[in-house]
Formats: sequence, structure tokens, C-alpha cells
Amino acid sequence: MFLWLALLTLVNTVPVDEFKKFINEGDLGFDDEKYLLQIVPGNINPPHKYDKIDDIQLSDIVEQNNEHYQSFMTYVEKGFTSKGLTFTIYDDNLRNAAIALFRLLQSVEIGELQRISAWARKNVNKDLLTYALKITAIYSNKNKLINAFEYEPPYIMKPNYFINGETIRKAMQIIIDDGKFNDQEGEVNQFYKTGDVIAINTNYSGWNLASNGCHEELNYFREDIGINSYYSGIQLLHPFWMSNSELEEINPKHAEYYYFVHKQLMARYNLEKEYLKIEKNKSTEKCFTDYNPYLNYDNGLPFPIRSSTLKDWNEEQARIKSIDIAIRECISRRVIFMDNGTKISLTEDNYIDLLAKILRANLDGVKSAKFIRSFFGYGGNTYPLDSYNPAPSVLHHPETSLRDPVYWYLLQNLLNYFNEFERTLEPYDISKYEYDDVKIIDARIPKITTYFSYYQLMLNKGIKKIDPMKLPYTITARLKRLNHVHFDINFTVESKTESSVVVRLFLGPQCFDENCWVLFSNFFELDCFSYQLQNGINNIIWSTHERFSKFSYESYYNMEEQSNEINRYNLFKFPASLVIPKGLEVGLNLSLFVIITPKEEVFNIDMPNDLYINYRKLLPEEFDRKPLGFPFHREGANFKPFANNYRFFNITVFHKKSTTNAKGYFSNHLN
Repeated sequence: MFLWLALLTLVNTVPVDEFKKFINEGDLGFDDEKYLLQIVPGNINPPHKYDKIDDIQLSDIVEQNNEHYQSFMTYVEKGFTSKGLTFTIYDDNLRNAAIALFRLLQSVEIGELQRISAWARKNVNKDLLTYALKITAIYSNKNKLINAFEYEPPYIMKPNYFINGETIRKAMQIIIDDGKFNDQEGEVNQFYKTGDVIAINTNYSGWNLASNGCHEELNYFREDIGINSYYSGIQLLHPFWMSNSELEEINPKHAEYYYFVHKQLMARYNLEKEYLKIEKNKSTEKCFTDYNPYLNYDNGLPFPIRSSTLKDWNEEQARIKSIDIAIRECISRRVIFMDNGTKISLTEDNYIDLLAKILRANLDGVKSAKFIRSFFGYGGNTYPLDSYNPAPSVLHHPETSLRDPVYWYLLQNLLNYFNEFERTLEPYDISKYEYDDVKIIDARIPKITTYFSYYQLMLNKGIKKIDPMKLPYTITARLKRLNHVHFDINFTVESKTESSVVVRLFLGPQCFDENCWVLFSNFFELDCFSYQLQNGINNIIWSTHERFSKFSYESYYNMEEQSNEINRYNLFKFPASLVIPKGLEVGLNLSLFVIITPKEEVFNIDMPNDLYINYRKLLPEEFDRKPLGFPFHREGANFKPFANNYRFFNITVFHKKSTTNAKGYFSNHLN
């Protein structure tokens, strides 16, 4: 964001024509009509290149006998693509319109796509178009598209889906007042001006209410802008409306990835609860309270409050329950009957793939997902299941779902199906993976410290009709986010040969020897990477601040720091700031596990080039043929405390509290 400040200083000194030329030559795209800035790769034509063509019709760009054109136009003519509608992928008409546009964009060349996009920007719902473009970027060979959103957080363009509504309201009032306010007003309303930046202190939901002793102490994690952005990217890789067969053509392991990502999210969430068990001596497992998201839609309506009560039993609930019973029956009998009568046995080798596909099709399919998200998203409040709703619940958007505690209960219920089948299996033999050519001698683990750091995200791009040529200041939302002091772990490893190996690191709750394998589902994978060992003593260094291929780093967009580093943000990678769970002032004891195994040849499966190129590069690199999450993919046995190639280490995470908040008030649990 240092580029933004630099540009603001240029506005008053550079003639307009020269300013346009400067922007179009570099890393910024420029909208001639509205003077809106947006970050795009320098090798892409500015996204509004064709916007001057006012009278163009879609039929002038695409052949009218194109089946995708015909399908999309039926939704246009019925008004389902109208500007001003609140877009959600769980509304049947809006979703089908977005899919029709995606199929149209997927079928044309890049030149036509740019012209269609220019037409759509003037005639189609903005959020619907954005979704269609993102899906097209992933499921096509149009490389120029993917970079346009992969490296910019969605909270920059849509901040009202990520931060409290009162912050957005204050920002709009500041604009109305031309950025002028007295110090007393600013202190009361928690906004401050430093130079040409106006920062608005931003809390999380429920900050102004009395504590209910339940979920609010973890809202900094559930409502973190980084993890919610990441989850929106995950949902793009696994669209609930896309069939298993289509996804399997693109990635035969898509079902395993779908399961693994959600398992990892739950493991990380459970680790965040560890400090509460000691500091507060309580659990949030049986907390059922209302949830107020504190978010507002573009149309001014608030996101609905989810009631903790549930509606009376109805046919849809009965249908979901029947699906649940049928799946559990399959697990109990260890067999699945397909629609064509084929019988497939559930085995140790295929259960993750088959169960994940069954759950996607039956509980996260179009009809079921729509009901489940409405039923749990609104709670006991009335929900319009079959009609357009201008204010859907947080569960109706991937980028807001994780905010609600009830969604984490739903994720755990999803994972329970896998756990139920795993209980029918004998623990696997981990001794089979011992590797005597490598010996882990020692690990030097420094003091690990967490703290809440300030993060300022720019609101200018996310608030409509802001002209940066006329607005001489930047407005930011200033949050407190969990972070940690960067650290390095040094592993001393002795190797008998020169060899390529795979190193896996996991973080889990405090445990001892065999007991750790009982808690396998609570271990979070910190990293999995290849390493070239030399004959003799090796020093493997793992750092939390240099794993660009594994994590997403958001400091480029943090105006609090104003660093000059390059953009390391990635929508499809877990946020680096949340890798380590919150510690305690006296120290939180956790377990670190490391295992080193030989690198194996990975068999690449031929896939259609038109679907493979962009999608595949978004997935993590594979170094062997072991299950995702190995060795904590399920319960293991025959663990040896002093095996050469794997080891548990006790680690302690400390938390550094800040009792005074510079410039403003933040919730006490954010110290």
C-alpha cells in the first residue's frame, strides 16, 4: 500500500494526462471514466479497456447461436443479473446466472472475454460478474485472469463483508464531512488523522455488549479477515454446485483435498481454544447463543442475527436426517450402493475419497446446502428458502461463514462421518515408516511469542463512488489481529547418504507418547517440504516468515507498517499470521512433531489442458504418495519414542500482553 500513498502525493503535482500514462505503464490499471485505481499485473491490459463503447450489445460480441450465450441471456432477460441485487451463490437464480456467465467466458478466447467483461461491467450485477470471472480464471487456461485476484485480498474490494458495519458507516460520514472532524468527536468515535491517513479503530462483533461467557473470546480468530479470505479461496477451488465428476477430471484428488482442508481448519480452531482451557478453565463446546455478525450489506441492510433456537420439524429437516441415516448405514456396513446398483466397499484405502464425494453430493449439494445454510444461518428466525432475500445470513457467503460459531459445529459434524468410519479400522502401523538412514539428533526451538498487532486496511476501494483524484486522504480500518514474533527452528539431522527427503511439521496439544496418536485429529500441519540432505550432519532451518510457497503474507496491504516489501499475499494459502495459536503469559504447553521420510516419485495424471493449467498451480506441491496430513491422517500405533526419523518435542507459546492501547479502545481480550 506504500504505492497508494506515493500516488496520493503525485496527484497534486502531476498533470492528469501524465498521471494516466504513469499508471497504465506500470502495475496499476486505470479507469478513464471513474478514475478508480486497482492493482493488476503489469502485463494485463487495463480491465476497463473497452468501457468507452457505450452502445455495444452482447450479441455484437458473441455469436447468438452459442449455447452458453443463449443460456445466459435467459437470466438477463428475467432480471436475475440486475445491478443492486445482493448476490449469493446459494440463491438458485443468481447462482445459475453466474454459472451461465462462467460457461460463456470459459468458452471464448481472451479477447472476446475482455469485451464481454467490459459489457458486463455496465449491464450485470457487479458481485455476480466478479464471481464468474474468478471461477473462469481458475477453470480455464486464461493465465492473465488468475493474477488479477489471486494477489489482492477480497477485504480490500469488499470490506463490509469483513469488518464491523459501524466502521463502514463512520468512513462514509467522514467522506460526507470532507474528512473534517474535531478532536473530541474523533476521540469519542475512535478515529484519528495522521498526515493524510484517517484511521478508524475497529473491534469485532459484540464488543459493546456484556460478555456472555461463550464464544466472544475467540471472535478475533473466527472473524479474522485473513482466514475468512482464505476460506473464500478454498470454496472457489471446490464449488459446491460443481459435480464430483467434473472436478475429478480436473483433479482426481479433489475430494481428499476438500476433506483435508476442513480437517486442518478444525484442528487449527481447536488449538486456538487451548489457552482458554487453562486461562479461563472453561470449554466452548456446549455454548449455544444468538450470533450478531455486525456486518452490513451494500444496500444498507444488516446481516441477519442468527437465533440460537431452531424452527419446528419440517420436511426439509426430515430429508436431511434421512440422508444422515443413510450415510451412517453405509459406514456401518462399510459398503456404498451407487444409483446404477453397483456396490462399492469402503476400505482403508478409499474411504476418504468416497465419503468426501458422498458428503459433497448429498449434504453440500445444491439443494441440501441451500437448506442447511438457511436453517442454521437464520436459526429460529423465519428464512425465505425459495425466494430472493436482499439480506442473506453469514452462512450464505463463503467469506463470512467462518464468523459464526455454528458453522464450526457443522464442520465438525462433517468430519465426524470420517471419524466414525476410522473407529472401525485398526490403527495403522507407524513403524512401517521408520527410516534409519536419517536420524534427528536435536531441535533448537527459540522462545515463541504471540501478540495482537495493529493492522490497517484501506477502505477507499471498497466504498462506492470514491474518486482518488478528488479525495486527498486515505481512510483505513484499524484492527487488532493475532500475530507472532518471527522465529526459526533448527533441526540437527544426521544422514548416512546424500538423499532427497520430505520433512513434515505438525503442531498439536500437549500430549505424551502413545496418547498423541489418540489426539491425531487435533494436529495442525505447519508445513510439508522437500529437502536435499548431504552425507553427514545437516542443519534444517524452518522459519515462519520465509515459507512463501506455504503461507499467505498480508503485510503488503497493512498501512500500519508501511513496509517496502513485495506483495506476498495469496488468496489460496493459509494466513501466516495465524500459524501459531495464542499463548499464555505464563506459557502454553504444546507439542511439535517432525517426521522425515524419503521423497517418492509422484505420478502425474494427464488432465485436459484447458482445465488443468490454472487450477493445478493453486494446489500445494506433492512430494510423495502418502495421504494428505500423514502421519496424523488417522490413529496410529507402534510408535517408538526414540525412533530415528520422527520425534515429538515439547514447546511453549507465550503471549505478550499490551495493557495500553495507543489511540483508542479495543476489547479487553485483544490485549
